[in-house]
Amino acid sequence: MSAQIINRISDNYQTALAVHRELADIFWFLSLPGYAMLHEYQHLDESLAQRKVKNYITTTYHMYVPDKLPKTANIAEPLLNGKNRKALKADDTWKIIKESFEIYREWEEGTLKEYQKIAKELFENGEISAFNFVGEIIRDVKAELIFLNDKIIELNAMNWDMPNIVAEQTELYERYEYLMRNVLGKSMKYHHYNSAVTVEDKRLD
Repeated sequence: MSAQIINRISDNYQTALAVHRELADIFWFLSLPGYAMLHEYQHLDESLAQRKVKNYITTTYHMYVPDKLPKTANIAEPLLNGKNRKALKADDTWKIIKESFEIYREWEEGTLKEYQKIAKELFENGEISAFNFVGEIIRDVKAELIFLNDKIIELNAMNWDMPNIVAEQTELYERYEYLMRNVLGKSMKYHHYNSAVTVEDKRLD
């Protein structure tokens, strides 16, 4: 029973991957690489988090629970369908950006509520270890939601000013590219035992 409860988090991550993938597609479409990379990073980070949840289920309950895989998050198509990016007017871009951020916020708020509900069920079932495991995930979601709300407040304060939005893209792109490289950094263990690597490169710092 508890394995199925925790697997609802895995299912939610599967939908989250679709959400971030489509939001990234939207911002690449709008030529806003900083916002696009934010979602590319979230897609990568949450993909790894989903695998961690599945591994927890396997090692804790010694069983396999299949995931529900969404075909689409149904975000990009309603916002972009039939549009030619070369023909977009400033008002069109402005509206798509605002709607994308609002969709993002609604998703994270719903995720936080769902995970708190799952944590409550686990606690009531006496699954304290699983409750603590989910608590760590909840902290990550809460941190992401705080960042997102602060960002939307900042954008509201400048009335979603396009020159300011465009100006911050390079810094955001570099920030999330750096974070992605950190996530994908080489494993020292496997680097050390890789026979294709020279003796000098195998030495650990």
